[in-house]
Amino acid sequence: MQTKVEQFISGIRSISIGKILVIVFFLAFLPRVGAVLLAPHFPSDHWDVAHDVVIARNIAQGNGFANEPGHPTAYRYPLLPLILSLFFRVLGEKYIPFLLFQSFLGALIAPIMAWIGYRAGGKSLALLTGILVAVNTELISYSRMMLTETLFSFLISVIALLCVLLFFSKGKRTGLFFLTGIIIGLAALCRPVAIGWGILLVIILLFRKQYRFRANLGVALVLTAGCTIMVAPWLIRNQTVMGSPVFNTSSGITFWLFGHNDAAHSDESTVIPEEFERVNREVKPREYFAVSRGDPARMVPIFNMEPRYQAYSFEQSVVDRIACLNEVEADRELNAMAIEYILANPLKTLQYSVKNSFFTFTYTEMTGKINIIITLMMPFLLLGAYRLWKSTPGIALIVLSCLASMLAVHFVFYFDHRFRIPYQPFLMLLGAGGLLAAVRGNFTLTEKILFFGWMVVPVVVNYYLLWGNQSG
Repeated sequence: MQTKVEQFISGIRSISIGKILVIVFFLAFLPRVGAVLLAPHFPSDHWDVAHDVVIARNIAQGNGFANEPGHPTAYRYPLLPLILSLFFRVLGEKYIPFLLFQSFLGALIAPIMAWIGYRAGGKSLALLTGILVAVNTELISYSRMMLTETLFSFLISVIALLCVLLFFSKGKRTGLFFLTGIIIGLAALCRPVAIGWGILLVIILLFRKQYRFRANLGVALVLTAGCTIMVAPWLIRNQTVMGSPVFNTSSGITFWLFGHNDAAHSDESTVIPEEFERVNREVKPREYFAVSRGDPARMVPIFNMEPRYQAYSFEQSVVDRIACLNEVEADRELNAMAIEYILANPLKTLQYSVKNSFFTFTYTEMTGKINIIITLMMPFLLLGAYRLWKSTPGIALIVLSCLASMLAVHFVFYFDHRFRIPYQPFLMLLGAGGLLAAVRGNFTLTEKILFFGWMVVPVVVNYYLLWGNQSG
């Protein structure tokens, strides 16, 4: 006699995979559209959004990738402002159409991950993974913001989908490898961390057992060529305009903040440059961003000072080293300062790095609120990863290589909950696999050790986090 769990699973198996994909798409799309229409996020609500809007406006007006005419920048990743500028050219500077487009991309992630789940573990895993992605409150919320999270999450989901197709393909499919490289390049233009995952995917390709090394080398080069074609124009542009083939000039301040997590903020003894003081008097950024729907163009004086602007709020030694440098020079100096600190404080930096990595497994969101979906899935991650590896090692390599590359970034940059959002769909896939395994029972000794041993990690991490600053 079948148990209720077995009956439920049998019922799922009777649904076609096509219907499952349609169901999870609309389950994802409707709340995202609702969030956009009922609570859209305006540029004045976030500095990053305001800057992207200013750049998109200048691109649409023919001024190039610039804060204002005559002030080119490489501080932001280029893909989001470029896409946004297309909407501005066609529809004028309206935000809702882009947010609806972004909601559509965000909703597509659910069926993409459901299909990967189907290839990994059947319809039950497909449906549960799709539902978890669809109703994840943080993924829904970021669909209403003009930030890179949703776009980047969509792109890396597409990369995973293409890799699954390639890894299960019997032919060489050179064109599909080239397309995968192009998508990796696009993802890198959205967030350069995608390059790290791309490198791991190339390594995986080189050592696939079903083909000879020479054949693997050929498709790896094809994938690399596709990626290079996409990123080369941006690097050439920066060499021409900025004097250096940098990906962006925001990495320095981020790396510096990681390396100087104990840095003291400026006080009455800090001599702030007059340029900085003048901008703060004229623009009053804190007052401006407390008022919704203000014109982002008012922030241009501050954007023209990045990345020096953020560094000026720290102690005199930082101000002295950053003053009077241009955007690229300030970025390099901040990187150098971070490395100096790391070399001088290796154990302290290592401790901070480990802490950053473990923050990936927190239950909270940026606001400090508990994300109920993450909380439910976190205890099942390692069990799900093990089951995925046992059932379909090719898919496991794809998913785990993505997570490894993202965690590596947490290890060398300070943690922010926003960094975790793009790969939350992959966490949902692993969590869903672990949850289904737990419901079905019949654990092996190894699975019992993995399940109960891993459960301690998020519990301990969240115990210390929730007694402190809930936002991480």
